[in-house]
Amino acid sequence: EMWMGNLSGPRWTLPSTIAETNESLLAAAERAVSDSVGSDLKLWCPSNAPMAVNMRVYNDKLPESFRENYFGEKIFYYRVQYDNTGGDVDEAAMKADDYAWLTREEVVDRIEEERGKHQAKFFHYML
Repeated sequence: EMWMGNLSGPRWTLPSTIAETNESLLAAAERAVSDSVGSDLKLWCPSNAPMAVNMRVYNDKLPESFRENYFGEKIFYYRVQYDNTGGDVDEAAMKADDYAWLTREEVVDRIEEERGKHQAKFFHYML
């Protein structure tokens, strides 16, 4: 099962963050999960390489102050798994308004409902 949270908005998302200066993408992925479910949870990442990359092109409807002359953004997806050697989810530390542990099919269904078939297909093959 995968963790998805609803972080102060209408969309369900996987844990995400922006990498800090001098932070590896893998370290950022691990931090995103820890920030989402608490730092006591033991995590394991099977690879230093992302499992998928998605390019999001900014559209002209976004304010110029948001786009700041950028074409878009690359979103790197890492597989970070719960290592069942210990640790628990810290519900009090979660930043999500709501959360759920979902199967692959449930994730794809939620993504399709919120973002359409194209994004759902990406998640179907990625997961």
